[in-house]
Amino acid sequence: MTDRITDFTVWETVLHAFLNSFPYMVLALYAFRGHWRFSKRITLLFLAAAAILQMILVPLNLFSDNADNPLFDILLSVIHVAFFFTVVKDHIGKLIFSVLVITNLGTLVVVCAKCLEGIFYPELALLKYHYTYQIFTVLMLVTIIPVMYLLIFKEFSFPEIDTSDNAGNGKRVSGYMWSYLWIIPAVFYLIWMYISYSGDLSRTENRMNPVGALFLVIIDAGSILIYRLIIRMVKLHEKNMTLLAENHVLSIQRLQYDSLNERLENMRRTRHDLRHYTALLQQIRDSGDLTALDDLIQMYTEKNLLNQPLICCENETVNVILALYSETAHNSDISLSIKANVPKDVFVDTKDLSVLFGNILENAADACKEVTGERFIDLNASYSTTAGGTPSLTLIVKNSYNTEPSVSESGIFRSTKHAGDGIGTGSIRSIAEKYSGACTFSHEDGIFTVSIIMYDSSNA
Repeated sequence: MTDRITDFTVWETVLHAFLNSFPYMVLALYAFRGHWRFSKRITLLFLAAAAILQMILVPLNLFSDNADNPLFDILLSVIHVAFFFTVVKDHIGKLIFSVLVITNLGTLVVVCAKCLEGIFYPELALLKYHYTYQIFTVLMLVTIIPVMYLLIFKEFSFPEIDTSDNAGNGKRVSGYMWSYLWIIPAVFYLIWMYISYSGDLSRTENRMNPVGALFLVIIDAGSILIYRLIIRMVKLHEKNMTLLAENHVLSIQRLQYDSLNERLENMRRTRHDLRHYTALLQQIRDSGDLTALDDLIQMYTEKNLLNQPLICCENETVNVILALYSETAHNSDISLSIKANVPKDVFVDTKDLSVLFGNILENAADACKEVTGERFIDLNASYSTTAGGTPSLTLIVKNSYNTEPSVSESGIFRSTKHAGDGIGTGSIRSIAEKYSGACTFSHEDGIFTVSIIMYDSSNA
């Protein structure tokens, strides 16, 4: 039995190409709303161009000498991938995942529509792209696309947070996960390719087989469940990391509150002891002992932290964190050098600044506390503008350490506070990448260095 391609018209093949491309691209674009690379008008032009290209290629392939060549299906998949990579700005793994999911479920529409046509119109079904096939295709689209949206893509465009996962990869928390999750729909795609092109029957005859269609329905039903679990898992992971980021900001605020209370208590003690110092000064004046006067001044200065800087930079958020860790460094006998040029209004969000500077200084202080010799932290933060007029923020922090940093198999620093990978370095990496920048971690000869550069992408 062979396909009778002479008994149907070109417009039916064009309609088939439209129904098997345009609705899915619209669905995916809607799922990635907010992540479009271009304006709405330009994006729609790309959508129309991709749909027209497929509507041209399908008839050309149909009337070729090798209409069942699997390379053609691969070519259509390449068009989908190229389209999404062009108009959508997101993690490459997430884009591939979505394309493969849509391709697999689109196959379910094709097979079920042809199978139903074969049941109700067995003779017409042999015509491959007869209009009766398009009718059943529309019915399947109306049925399956809402299911695809509700179970998978409705929660697909959840807002990803700006702190990284424990692995610290990707532009967002889930970037590291999307690097591997696309393999799951890829396996289902290979299963479909094997089923479609195995045996001596043509693709049309394979799709008309009720047993094969039922088998594919069962596979896709299971895959939909897996896809839904993946989306929910990633979303839950994002929420957990959001809570971790918020908790870190709260911890910075708590440190600020505790430090303020400590300073107020210190002022009360100073006022209470002031009369004793006054009496002591009178005794020193009467005795003329200048050495005792120098000792008193030194003791008073150290006790009341008068040598600690109050203002490190113009940015209030950064200044508070630097002041807090300046006091921590003083209490832990850590030499802290600060060169900070961060203006009051900077393109980096306040929460990101808090997490960035807080994580770096917290890690540096913890590492220094284990050092028995010289303890130091050198911080250099500078705000500048590139030759192209893009504002940038550079941060370089060096600190001494005693315990050699441990790196996991995935290249991530392990935490020294708990089992598993460290959260702080992942957060630092993610924030840098959020602002179109980068960060590096290096350690050599007892010195750990963090280098970060970030750009104001809105002005790029």
